[in-house]
Amino acid sequence: MAENPVPFYDIPYRRLFPWLHLTRAFWIAADLRKLILASIALMLVSAGSLAFDDLLPFSRPESNEVAAARNAERWPWQQSLGYDLWHGGDGPAELRGALYDPRNTLLRISSNWQIVLLPFRKIVEPAACLFRGNASPAQLADAATRSLWNLVVWSIFGGAISRIAAVQFARDQQIGIRRALAFSASRFFGYVSAPVLPLFGVAILWALCVLGGWIGRIPGGVGEGMLGVLWGLELVFGFLMAVILIGVGVGWPLMFATISVEGTDGFDGLSRAYNYIFERPLYVLWQGVVTMFYGSIMIFFVWLMAQILTQLAVWGVSWGMGYQAVVGLLGGTLEVAATDDPAAEMAVVSRGAEIVRCWMYALDVVVVGFVYTFFWSSATIAYFVLRHSVDANDFDEVFVEESEDRDELLPLVGTPSVADAEKTVLPIASLPSAATDKAAIPPPVDLTP
Repeated sequence: MAENPVPFYDIPYRRLFPWLHLTRAFWIAADLRKLILASIALMLVSAGSLAFDDLLPFSRPESNEVAAARNAERWPWQQSLGYDLWHGGDGPAELRGALYDPRNTLLRISSNWQIVLLPFRKIVEPAACLFRGNASPAQLADAATRSLWNLVVWSIFGGAISRIAAVQFARDQQIGIRRALAFSASRFFGYVSAPVLPLFGVAILWALCVLGGWIGRIPGGVGEGMLGVLWGLELVFGFLMAVILIGVGVGWPLMFATISVEGTDGFDGLSRAYNYIFERPLYVLWQGVVTMFYGSIMIFFVWLMAQILTQLAVWGVSWGMGYQAVVGLLGGTLEVAATDDPAAEMAVVSRGAEIVRCWMYALDVVVVGFVYTFFWSSATIAYFVLRHSVDANDFDEVFVEESEDRDELLPLVGTPSVADAEKTVLPIASLPSAATDKAAIPPPVDLTP
């Protein structure tokens, strides 16, 4: 038996298991500045999608089914988070389900991984249409337009979110929205080029495959025979394209995190992401599993808090206004004719209902925005963990600009800085003079024997 046992709470778990740093993603993501940035980005993406549908002819959906599916999730508050597990789908119903059937309830909540991958799907799915063999030119143009707009928006706002998360994780310090946006804007080309550069390699390989298809069109069966001989080479081209696209599809969040942490360019983000993914594939997969399991629980907690606070607000206001009136106000269908002019009364109520709905929409946007802040914060932390595993870098190593470094070294209150000390000039009256202070100087001591 050990003479000096180590207490259970003193074990350095995060040093033994660095991936446990991913559990810090909730507290880093639950930041008002990041939520504001994510909310603005979501509104810009939705507004851009609406503008594409109205202004660009090729962006109009080709079927009513596609139009209905697109309109159902046009704005962030229309996004379903997948937590309608019981009839009603509100906060109290979720709590009752957890009390009566805790095992299945917790299982379904923790396995709602699709909500953690929502930011990933919203960016990757439009781009995936570009690689469909049966896509029409209109669909390809629509996919390219939406993918480019998503990339532009999230290069600015996703880069800013990951920058705030990087400084907060590494140095436990805060930077403002303005400084984070300035950082992402100054490196905008790097954020955009990092996931786009590999696509040029895919385009070259695709052109070689197209050349093989032209060879196969030679009449008389000669082309088909030549293509059959070259088909093994076409498979090699397909394999190389698959490797490139897997690296881009999985690693583009790490590319953004690289630029935000290191302050470098898109090429460095691209090379580091590919290096970490293909050198530690199982570690990347494990971090993804941990992030989706932990994130599904944390996102459900945020959604549940929004549901409960709404229910409590309705409960409190209903005691003064009446339950049906409050429900009608939230639904925008409240009809009251308390004056002689029903039309004027309805106009006032309609404006009040619209304002209430705006507040509810804002709450929904914040909840959906947390999904995105959690995604970018988790990607940033995952980059720190992978960098520590591959390059043995410490977790507190992050790029800091000179302006940020100067702000961190400001003097304490009441203590003059070096520049102020150099400029300080003593008054002449305080300086000793030979005439006035000669008597104050003691005579020299004679040490001769």
